[in-house]
Amino acid sequence: MSVMAFVGSVSVQANNVGFTVSPVASSKQVDKRASYFDLKLKPGTTEAVSVKVKNTSKEAMTINTSVSKATTSISGAVDYQKAVANKSVDLPADLGKLITTPTEKIQLAGGQTKTITYQIKMPSESFNGVLAGGITFLKPTEKGKSSGGMAINNQYAYTIAVVLHGDHDLTKNDLTLGKIKAKLVNARNTITIPLENHTAAFLNQVATNVKIYKRGGSKVVYQQKTAHGQMAPDSIYKMPLKVGDKTLSAGKYTGVVKVTSKKQHWTFKQNFEITSNEAKKLNQKAVITQKQTPWLLIISLILLILLIILLLIWYIRRKQKRINELEQALKDQGK
Repeated sequence: MSVMAFVGSVSVQANNVGFTVSPVASSKQVDKRASYFDLKLKPGTTEAVSVKVKNTSKEAMTINTSVSKATTSISGAVDYQKAVANKSVDLPADLGKLITTPTEKIQLAGGQTKTITYQIKMPSESFNGVLAGGITFLKPTEKGKSSGGMAINNQYAYTIAVVLHGDHDLTKNDLTLGKIKAKLVNARNTITIPLENHTAAFLNQVATNVKIYKRGGSKVVYQQKTAHGQMAPDSIYKMPLKVGDKTLSAGKYTGVVKVTSKKQHWTFKQNFEITSNEAKKLNQKAVITQKQTPWLLIISLILLILLIILLLIWYIRRKQKRINELEQALKDQGK
């Protein structure tokens, strides 16, 4: 099982964060070498774990701490921080609700270290597999200005992963495909492929191969391959298939999705539709940089050119006819 121990500071170098965190070793640790909490506890029991938080700066600061379940991000990585948009499926229990602390705000003087204790209350009923999540330490947002004068917000955070083992670890995953939809992701047109891991076990080394066909056709309209992904237990991976910086075309499609995770393999096939109304709304909001062929304008110009040519031909013939009539009249007068 592969687990990320830390999620580092956001958009800053480590020496600028101003604080460090380190988990205190637990007697219930399964993997003694792990730098995160990897615990096996009995159902219904309560266990305390601790984290040392140190202010490495000379100024006082406040650190906020919170706990959340693990989810899978749209980039195909396990996210141990709180993600409102990412849902879970078939969770035996929400780890974010099993771990609590009375110290949600940590006040630290310059150079001070405090040990923060967390209580883990295991579910009363036993389960197989693992529960995963993370304890996050967040320094409140600091407002500043960039060299261009634009206001920026820097967030400084660390997250320590937590894995709670059930009775038996699971080695086979139940993976299904949710409803394929067209969506906007970061102002770009995408086709979302929701992979649903219904098992309390990580999916590691996830590789995907997606091909989108026009319904009933054999030509690939959109395709994408990914590799080295990871899914959290009981999570949904809303994988975005990027269609590029161009407009979406309405129509009926068929998606063929192949997924591998080490020795596990799945193939899904699903029909879906992008309606004209959906395509119009998405294209209006999307950032479109790729130039599209202006067929309507081209056809209009061609018709206009043809009309001008026809008018010129008519004008020339009409003028020639008048010349011929005048010449004939002059000949008749000369007789």
